[in-house]
Amino acid sequence: GRTLEASIEAYFSPRSLACNYLLHNAFGGGAVVSATATGDTTGASTFQHTVDINNFLTTYSSLCINARKGDATNGKIFEYSGLRVNEFELSAELDEALMMNIGMIGKDATITSNSQATSASSQVPLSFINGRFSVESSASSLTSTSFWNVQSMSFKIVNNLNSDAVSRRIGSDTLDVLPAGLAQFELKATLRFDTTTAYDAMMAGTRFAAEFYFEGNTMSGSKLRESIKLTMPFVMISDAGDPEIGGPNEVLTSEVSFAVLRDPTTSGYAVKAVVINDTSSYA
Repeated sequence: GRTLEASIEAYFSPRSLACNYLLHNAFGGGAVVSATATGDTTGASTFQHTVDINNFLTTYSSLCINARKGDATNGKIFEYSGLRVNEFELSAELDEALMMNIGMIGKDATITSNSQATSASSQVPLSFINGRFSVESSASSLTSTSFWNVQSMSFKIVNNLNSDAVSRRIGSDTLDVLPAGLAQFELKATLRFDTTTAYDAMMAGTRFAAEFYFEGNTMSGSKLRESIKLTMPFVMISDAGDPEIGGPNEVLTSEVSFAVLRDPTTSGYAVKAVVINDTSSYA
């Protein structure tokens, strides 16, 4: 049978519709709670959008991507439909902007006449200089002044979409359904091995809360900056990483891996994303 697979690597922008649609679908396509951003200039049109990890819903369960190959006159436009995000990763490191890597599985493709935009709006990537990675004892302690001194970090969602024979039927060459499996989360950070904090927490089974936050330019007519924040209220260090050194002039480093769990107490979610931009709604 036929299965469509797609991969996308790009800078993540909080103002990009495509980036937010991909983030929303990776989180299961649940309801997006949108409201006017707090603390802004009177009359400014900036909005805060919140989405939690959810089951794949039927309302916004799949995406469509069009790609033109060739010039505007003679090129062909390929439409890929029934796409769901199987893997979604945000990663950052020194001297680089925030990147997203997407793996998708789709249902069908066709040649269409739907026109494509020939230019993109001006958007500045989110620099590592304006980011932070915080780990504290509770979600309420995650603030702009609490952060770990990390040199790189990554967050990944794996939805374990099932595109095997069980998702097909006799009489069709395309997927009949595309059910999601148990969502898995990967959270990693590389840091200098100048303290045993991570190792001690792993041995003690200490519960933490984690958050990473990146912000970009100040939006027009506003005093707020476009941004994305991912909050994980219940994480534990599953592997503190063995200290590594690259040579006689290098510094000891380790890669710390976290287990991201659903908070069973007050919040009830494993991961929450909050995006601030100038789009009023994603309904």
